Amino acid sequence: MKRIIYIITILITGISLNSCESDLLEKTPLDQISDADFWKTEGDLQLYLNQLYSNLPGWPSAGASPSLDVGTDIIAQSSTWFGASNASRLDGTISVPASGGGWSWANVRRVNYFLENAPRAETGNLIDHYVGEGHFFRAWFYFELFKDFGDLPIITEVLDLEDEAILYGARSPRTEVANFILDELDLAISKMKYADEVGPSRINKDIAAQFKARVALYEGTWEKYHQGTDFAGSTDGSGFLQIAADAAKTVMDADNYSISTGDVDKAYYDLFVQTDYSGNPEVMLYKHYDYLTYNIQNSLWNQPNLSGMTREMTKYYLASDGDPIAVSNDFVGDATLDVIQVNRDPRLAQSVMAPGDLDIVALNGDETLFSVPDMTRNPTGYSIEKWRSKEIVQNNERTRDIGYILFRYAEALLIYAEAKAELGTITQSDLDLTINQLRDRVGMPHLVLNAITPDPEWPDYGYTLPDYIQEVRRERVVEMFGEGNRLDDLMRWRAHNLFVGTRPLGTTYTAEIEAKYPNLTVDGDGFLDPYVNFLNGGAYGFDPNRDYLLPLPIDELTLNESLTQNPNW
Repeated sequence: MKRIIYIITILITGISLNSCESDLLEKTPLDQISDADFWKTEGDLQLYLNQLYSNLPGWPSAGASPSLDVGTDIIAQSSTWFGASNASRLDGTISVPASGGGWSWANVRRVNYFLENAPRAETGNLIDHYVGEGHFFRAWFYFELFKDFGDLPIITEVLDLEDEAILYGARSPRTEVANFILDELDLAISKMKYADEVGPSRINKDIAAQFKARVALYEGTWEKYHQGTDFAGSTDGSGFLQIAADAAKTVMDADNYSISTGDVDKAYYDLFVQTDYSGNPEVMLYKHYDYLTYNIQNSLWNQPNLSGMTREMTKYYLASDGDPIAVSNDFVGDATLDVIQVNRDPRLAQSVMAPGDLDIVALNGDETLFSVPDMTRNPTGYSIEKWRSKEIVQNNERTRDIGYILFRYAEALLIYAEAKAELGTITQSDLDLTINQLRDRVGMPHLVLNAITPDPEWPDYGYTLPDYIQEVRRERVVEMFGEGNRLDDLMRWRAHNLFVGTRPLGTTYTAEIEAKYPNLTVDGDGFLDPYVNFLNGGAYGFDPNRDYLLPLPIDELTLNESLTQNPNW
């Protein structure tokens, strides 16, 4: 039975999911609750866990760019937002912090406190499931730290001042930490139930399995491509890649989710502009926003939101015949916005605006067509259509209620395809189960393993890749555009060669754009060049010998002499 699961913010979940326990919100903080008050029923466990859901990503409240990929090579941000995202990471301008810097263990402590006390609950049929959620969250918070810092201390208990051996201990090696995270997810999977058993508001067994696949793919490719560097793990990555393939396949075989389909010219766009995903077969977990009832809003009401797709991103989209644009007879050009969508993968037209596209439907039904991009808010001219509501619903603004997708089934298909490709065991049957389902959604030709057209402009990762890995990666970039995966992908693929010494560009600075927005910066070929005056030295300065991990803060190194700084900081 295909079900959808969604979450809402902690204010709502704390009340609506367990209203009979809402009086507990007025008691002492949940990491300081007395034995007499708490840890008696499954409702207590649920209420405690609800606070952890608020730590999952979601839309900014207002103003900021909605994409977690902003500041990477595929989405650039405007000057008023520059440096508030991934740009400084790729530019190599992060410095060693005195304190903080992301080295925070508060959430791990909250989960450890929960897992220590959860066994005390005695009544309810979902106690094991909630314990599984606890292990999921411990894996989630560890993975966030792991991606930034690599080696980590493994802490599974609430520490007191007398626990000096742990408090002042060394970090465990990254491969050991990765295995710990996967073990946590195995525990979660073993205890958790499917969506139709726990209701439409909880993390479930399928989500835990998909997250396991995500973690294993990350570490498998990291250890494969960082071999021989200061960032290497202790394996060649193949074991993790097999775990990723197996975990993704369990989600596929469970058959609880499927790809959302419809009109090929709008099905992909439609997936990302819904306010209620409870009936969507693809969305496994989403964050709901209810502005009118609870004044909980997203940042999509004022699209475009200080960012734009880059010219580099547009080149990933194939021509409509399934061939790369460098060799396709169908390709008509991409220099200007009026041709960018012609004879291309329909996901491009459903992700970026072109002149003549429907832009706004007013309250009275009047329609406005897109013509010239708003260059005060969009530095590249490629105005993002993904997540862009067309209808004005209130206060002369677009909806504030579009949901934020945290997990969708398409990712399981992409993980399975990539893991199998990296292992060298991918078959045509694998492609038909995965990538070709995604292509069917938009009416694109299938990827045929033994008939891949070589692309003279395949991305240069700094190492040689077989054509099937190149195409699997392309599919991931196109399908998951803007959904917060790009920085992780660049790091795990050791892909600095793609961007070091370069900067992202925009569309051609046409007369129509110049007439409305004079004196914009362009490169020698006439393309908008928004980063030239903002990147340090005018190009991404990422140091591949240092910047794949973040630095530990100085105060932590001073307090704990067993900690060592990450390489070359």
